[in-house]
Amino acid sequence: MRLIFDLGHPAHFHLFKNAITELQKTGNEVHIVARQKDCLIALLDRAGFEYKIIPRKKTGFFALGVQNLKTFSAVYKIAKQKPTDFIVGTSLAAPYVARLVGAKSIIFNADDAKVVPLFAKLAYPFAHYIVTPDSLTDNFGKKHIKYPGLHELAYLHPKKFKPNPNILSELGVGKNEKYFLVRLVSLTAHHDVGAKGLSTDQARLLVSKLSKHGRVFISAEKVIDRSLEPYLLKVDVDRIFDIMAFAQIIIGDSQTMTREAAVLATPSIRCNTFVGRLSVIENLQNHGLTRGFLPKDFDKLLECLDEWLANDKIKEQWQQKRDEFVNRSVDLTEWMLKLFHRLKNE
Repeated sequence: MRLIFDLGHPAHFHLFKNAITELQKTGNEVHIVARQKDCLIALLDRAGFEYKIIPRKKTGFFALGVQNLKTFSAVYKIAKQKPTDFIVGTSLAAPYVARLVGAKSIIFNADDAKVVPLFAKLAYPFAHYIVTPDSLTDNFGKKHIKYPGLHELAYLHPKKFKPNPNILSELGVGKNEKYFLVRLVSLTAHHDVGAKGLSTDQARLLVSKLSKHGRVFISAEKVIDRSLEPYLLKVDVDRIFDIMAFAQIIIGDSQTMTREAAVLATPSIRCNTFVGRLSVIENLQNHGLTRGFLPKDFDKLLECLDEWLANDKIKEQWQQKRDEFVNRSVDLTEWMLKLFHRLKNE
């Protein structure tokens, strides 16, 4: 098979990295186009993957539009060189280029169409296949392929990932010492317009409260207030999952890290204006694997946090709930590889 993966976010790297490695091992031709987003390029370099980089020097709709045009051009140049079977990703370029060159596009997404309306309107009508968790409530008809589980089970399934306890010594944390992770995202994607997460004052309050119960670390994809800088993580980007796995509680405004925390059996609290609007995360909340609060309900978040901080068995309880969830789900990398081969033979 010949496949092109269009990666626009670090989460896309993690979603496809194991499948890409396995495809390459078994003699398939794989190309990667990667946009300059957060730590994506660093992750690709550390994995040893070859890729075509699409730089983005500015933020805003115009810069995003220019980057999408450059991505379209790069994917097209690769795809037209010789017959291509699939163009894969959460990608605006994939469906259009696939139609031009006679390939099939496979879009993986976990967000409800109403939350990413521009992407859904532009990409979904032309996509050959749309792959989502079965907890997504949208219905895209015959092209919609669902699987039980989460995107994050492609790289954090217990068969694929074992947290390394050496991270504790790297963080300077004692074996029995509790620590907490606060995640602050930039909310600068096109679908984040008007969205709000944790404010600086809220982040300060959380750090103050958590510091009374253990160490606090901050993971941020944006410039943060100087008062919070001493808490910033100073480890390699590919160690974040080890850090998340051993954390007592994770609090932040990230959708992706919320889902990752659930798969890692770590209690998480999310605070942003997407709460109540994402069916996949709402399903996780219904299974007791996370909690979400709107920024205006920050006082309720603090009540939940106090309850969790007083629960000495919370990690064990999450482990049981996580195991039950994983047992109902698929190893997404293995499922994905079978999907590629099945669609190739149809």
